[in-house]
Amino acid sequence: MSNALFDVMKLLEEKRIHFFIARNNPNTVDIFATMVEKRIEIYVNEDGTIDFSVFRGSEDVTTGLDALIEILDED
Repeated sequence: MSNALFDVMKLLEEKRIHFFIARNNPNTVDIFATMVEKRIEIYVNEDGTIDFSVFRGSEDVTTGLDALIEILDED
């Protein structure tokens, strides 16, 4: 088995980046890393390959249920 999962975790820990792990697919382990104005979804596949998506954006705080409903209804 590949050490890719531990390699990614060690890298994030060395950089002191907060992350959590989930398992949403039987063939991958998902790592969600959070930084200021950036979030990275990392997918470590059973064969040791690594895929990821980067989301950049503002961290402005918006208040109120109506505003939340509006955001959720955009798509």
